[in-house]
Amino acid sequence: MKIVVTTPTGNIGSRVVQLLIQAGIRPTVLARKPERLSSAVIAASDVLQGDLTDQDFVLESTRDADALFWLIPSDYDSDDMLGDIARLGEQAAQAIQKNRIGRTVFLSSGGAERRDETLIGALGKVEDRLNETGANILHLRPDYLFTNLFMNLEEIRQGILVTTVPLDKATGWNDPRDVGDIAATWLLNSQWTGQRIQAIHGPEDLTFADVARILGEAVGREVQALQVSEEEARTAMLDAGMRGPGVDELLALSRSVAAGDEPDPGRGFVSTTPTTLGAWCYANLRPALQN
Repeated sequence: MKIVVTTPTGNIGSRVVQLLIQAGIRPTVLARKPERLSSAVIAASDVLQGDLTDQDFVLESTRDADALFWLIPSDYDSDDMLGDIARLGEQAAQAIQKNRIGRTVFLSSGGAERRDETLIGALGKVEDRLNETGANILHLRPDYLFTNLFMNLEEIRQGILVTTVPLDKATGWNDPRDVGDIAATWLLNSQWTGQRIQAIHGPEDLTFADVARILGEAVGREVQALQVSEEEARTAMLDAGMRGPGVDELLALSRSVAAGDEPDPGRGFVSTTPTTLGAWCYANLRPALQN
C-alpha cells in the first residue's frame, strides 16, 4: 500500500508518519527539508524532497498512491495567504484526479463550514474543490490546537494569556497527536468510500479563561486570561516581527472564531479525543517555560 504524507516534520504530519511506520507501512513522505527528519523515519520511509507548490513534483510523487494525507502549511510571511491555500488545494485536486488516488484525508479546520474570507474559510473552499474530483475524501475539522500556545510563551512567562476572543467564548481544543491518530486510522482503512467530514473537538470545550487556569495549574504559576482590542493585538504582533498581511489574517481568524456558532458537526463520541489540556501543558509547555 502506497500512502503519501505531506508536512512530515510538522506536529500532525510527524505523528501520521510514526503511526504508519508502526503499522508496517513504508510511507512516502514529501519534505522540503528532509534533513529535519529523524534518521529512524528516513530509514523506514521513502523520502522525496520537493515543494508542494511544484505541480510536477506533486504529480510524480503521488503517482500510484493508494492514499494521500494533504495538509496545507500556513505561511504567515506570505502576502497572499488565502491565495496560497487555494493554489495548494488545487495542487491536491489535480493529483487526486490525474493519479486516481483512492482515498485522501485532508486536514481542514473547525469552522470551515462558514466559508468566510478567512484562513479557515479558505480551507472550507478547498474542501469544495476536492469534492469536485468525485474521489473518496475525508475532511478532518479540528478546533484549536494546543500547540498554538507556544506562540504565547513569552506572555505566559509574564503570567498572562492574551487573546482578542471574548473570554467566555468556548471552543474545542486538541492535541495535534490526537489529530494525527485519527488521520492515520483513516489512511490505513481501505474500506470507506464517499466524501465525509469528521470534526475533532478535543476532550472538552474551553474558554480562554479556562485555558489560562488549566495551563497555570499545569506549569505551576498563576496565569490570567486577558482580552485585548484588535489594535492592541496588531501592535504587539507587528512589534514581535510579524508582517502586516499575516497579522491581518490572524485577526480575521480570531474575529471569525469569536462570531462562530456551534460547530458543524457538533461534539459526539467520534469527535471527542482523549488528551487533556492539563496533561499536554505539563508534558510540553512546562519544560518550554523552564528553558
